[in-house]
Amino acid sequence: MRRVGLVTRYTSPEALELCRKLDRRLTKRGYEVVHDLESAAAREAGGGVARTQIARAVDLLVTLGGDGTLLSVARHPAPNVPILGIDIGTLGFLTTCSPGDYEEILEEALAGTARLETRRLLSVSVAEGRRPARTYRVVNDAVLGKSALARIAAIRVDVNGRTVSRYRGDGLIVSTPTGSTAYNLSAGGPILEPTMPALVLSPICPHTLSLRPLVLPDSVRLDLRVEEDATGVFLTLDGQEGFPVSAATRISISRARETVSLVRASEGSFWDVLAGKLSFGGERDNASR
Repeated sequence: MRRVGLVTRYTSPEALELCRKLDRRLTKRGYEVVHDLESAAAREAGGGVARTQIARAVDLLVTLGGDGTLLSVARHPAPNVPILGIDIGTLGFLTTCSPGDYEEILEEALAGTARLETRRLLSVSVAEGRRPARTYRVVNDAVLGKSALARIAAIRVDVNGRTVSRYRGDGLIVSTPTGSTAYNLSAGGPILEPTMPALVLSPICPHTLSLRPLVLPDSVRLDLRVEEDATGVFLTLDGQEGFPVSAATRISISRARETVSLVRASEGSFWDVLAGKLSFGGERDNASR
């Protein structure tokens, strides 16, 4: 690996300081360092590459921030470019490496010997009228939800062309296993092991008690339509991009061809995060860590 990308939470002084430190260290060792546009501007360094393109310009990506920083580049992956997330955030399900422990893991990533974990993405196609369909990639979830003053949303869900349910409530979350610990978890959805070939449909404040989260294989195709009045309903992708929809908007969701490779801090890092940050599983003795 000769080119390393640094993507930084540019509003965090701690992240920017670590960015400067890593830049000096990597440059001194002969690596070419590529920064994202926002953090380059925050450092008054000039240059930089858009986050949507930076994965294609490097051999390894290092994010300095929280899960949101990592998601901003993981949604635009490049083949064989792993992402190492150093956690300078508040929770850190994806960024499992702490600022005090990154050096050994970074060395393994640079040497190509780091433990990698492949995460599936979803492809979200949005079409309306005769306009060409727009396609997006999501790592965590696609959410159809209403604004604060909107009426109850009525959402029809077809699975492989067959209508399976009509959700009435505040909205619907379509989540990957990676995103099962994000909005899906807050809405009462199940936690999935992140490498499972599955997706989750979780209603948001459903108006009917019979509506419950649904787990499906990620080989299916979902088609979503907002029925009746779609005023005030928005589609949000990974919590980072969103736009209003209408009753004429057709949303199709399926497994994306692309995947993203995450550098893992340890073999059991997902379960460690669940136990350490959500107290999942109750008390654990030292032997189980």
